[in-house]
Order: sequence, then C-alpha cells, then structure tokens
Amino acid sequence: MAKEGKSKSKPRLDSSEESEENVEPLKHTFHKPAIICIGEYPIKILLRGSLAKKDEPFPIFIDKSSEDIAEWSQSSLNPDSILGLDLNSDTHFWFQVLPFITKNGTLISRLKDKPIDKLRGALVVSSLWDGVGSGLLPALISQFKEWDRNTVTFGILPSKMQVSDVHFNAFSSVGMCLSKNFASLLLLDRDQLENYVGVDRKGAILKGNAFFNYMLEMISAKETFVQELSELTRAFDVRIYTVLSATGASFSMYGSIKNIVDSALSRPLLEFELSSASVVYVILRVPLQLKEKMTKGKIELEIANWFEEKASLQTAIISEPIYVEDVSDRIDLVMLVGGFNATEMFTAMEKRVKTIKSFVMKKGSIKEDEWRTITKSLGTA
Repeated sequence: MAKEGKSKSKPRLDSSEESEENVEPLKHTFHKPAIICIGEYPIKILLRGSLAKKDEPFPIFIDKSSEDIAEWSQSSLNPDSILGLDLNSDTHFWFQVLPFITKNGTLISRLKDKPIDKLRGALVVSSLWDGVGSGLLPALISQFKEWDRNTVTFGILPSKMQVSDVHFNAFSSVGMCLSKNFASLLLLDRDQLENYVGVDRKGAILKGNAFFNYMLEMISAKETFVQELSELTRAFDVRIYTVLSATGASFSMYGSIKNIVDSALSRPLLEFELSSASVVYVILRVPLQLKEKMTKGKIELEIANWFEEKASLQTAIISEPIYVEDVSDRIDLVMLVGGFNATEMFTAMEKRVKTIKSFVMKKGSIKEDEWRTITKSLGTA
C-alpha cells in the first residue's frame, strides 16, 4: 500500500492546455500517440486488448524474434507492426543487447521509418527483467531524445519471486534510463499489477494485468497525454512516476471524488512513499451525464483538498476529463504520482543484485564506470 504522510502545503493548481502554435508542418499527422511494446510479457498483455488492432498509428511490437511475435499474435498483426531483433547471439543480459543496438543501427533505422508523430509522441511499454527490454529501452530513450520526440515509458519491474539476474537487468536499465534525463518513466511492480482487483465501467471484474490494457486504452485516447506529461517532467525535473488508480467507481456509491481517490490507495502499482511525492497528473473518464457535476474546476479542488494532508505537492495537473456516452455513473480515475523518494527501493534492489554484479564485472561484461553511472542515477552511489 502507498504510505501516507502529512503536509500543510497546498499544491499549486495548473491547467494543461495543448498549444500547437509555431509547430512546423508534419510529414505524418496523427491524433493519438504511437505505442511501442517491448518484451514477451507486455506484448502478450497488449495482444489481448483492442490497442493491438489500432491503426492510427499502428502499434509496434519488438522482441528477440519476429517469428515469436507473429506466433503470439496468431498471425493477426500487420507485418509492419513487428520488429524482431532476430539476433544469433545471446540476449539474456542488457549488456548483450545494448551494444548491438547502438553499433548496428538496423533496428533504429527501421524504427525511424515508422509513423511516430512529433507532437503526439510515443507511449513505450517494456518489461525490464529480460535482456531485450532492459537493453533496448535506454537506447530508444536516447534515440527519441535525438529525434526530439516526446516519450512516456511504462517500465514493468520484476516480481520479488524472480531470481537475482533479472533484478540486475531491471536495476541497470532504470539507472541508464534516468541517466538520459529525457523520457517520463513510470514504474510498475509486476506483483502489484498481477494482484490488481477492480471493476470496469460495465461493472465486470477487472483482474490482474488486464488492468494495464484498460488503463493504456484510456490514456492513449487522450491526444495530448504524452505532450502534457513530458512538459510536466521537464518543468519540475521529475525522475520517476507510478500509478494510483480507481476504475469503474460508481459516483452514487462513492459520493465524491475524494472517496474515489481514497480507494485508489488500496491498489498502488508500486510500493512508494506518497508523502514524498512532488507532482501528480490526473486523468478521469466520466459519463457525459455527470459533466455538470464533474467539471474540471470541481475536480481540481477535490484533488487539491485530498492531497493537502498527504503530500507537499509542487503542482497538480488535472487534464481535461474524457467525457463518454454511458448510461452508468461509473468513473475511471488514473493518477500518475511523481517525484517521490525511491532511494530505499533502489538500495534494496542493489543489495539483491550485488553477487551477480560482481560476477559480470569479473568477467569484464561491464565496466566500473558504467556501474557508477547507473548507481549515481538511482541515488545509491
């Protein structure tokens, strides 16, 4: 559960309005962000949802083998959606993948030809425990920075039940991503994700990693999401975020936004210290019939009041609600909480991977200065 703290400081409310002035004409113009999915675990999640079938722009699925991706999709994917590394070398660790990506350039060239809109940017989803995801993600973030493309990345951390080598991959990957100081990085814990239990807007049970599809479909419907969160990240120098969410919440049952937000505390997607958070970005999907009761202004006040006793926020961004035609009164709420202190979490991870780090360093697979950069970025050096 997310830990609460007390603060007397009120968050500064800010609106996040899209500005399209002085934007150069674009070769590709899309109304939604591109979706890039890396690794078997998240690919199989997305293949069960509607986003795998979207075509504006179509999603991009990346893993070691093109054939594997096609097989997982039962050949339902557009071949242009599949980008396999198709390596003949080992891909167990990040350091076996990253050099190939940076030196070879083939995958980056193929990705550059894909339709990624400059303004809408990209949503990247990646597992962090396998060699492909942990090695490719830092390379992609660097490349998107070079291309001047806004990027929001969802990184899924390994389960506590998984062995130390995958935690080494995840620890290293997060450190390298943060050292790029560019993309908005949202961390989700695999255990917390798979233990998620809620309901959807129809009142049906929403369980396990099916929630991720539900959340991503909601977020990707927000045209300005990547742009808004990227601006927030740069303005307040936010390192990482995580997710608090309440889905399918009946307004007549809960009675207020405050009570709905309270329920989100019982389903955090990462164990973290809420009291140390500095920013929050909020998206709501609201039935059109509740539009007068649930205006952006009213939501801002309720969210600000709720956080007043929880954290000393520097800002709270309430995005324009997504109003939908729906006969029910069920509301979906997603809060991206950022700027919290994650040193304790990363210190525990570093301790866990100490033996495997010594092993790969002794073999000469990584250098001391590479590891120093990683630990410095994570605040454990």
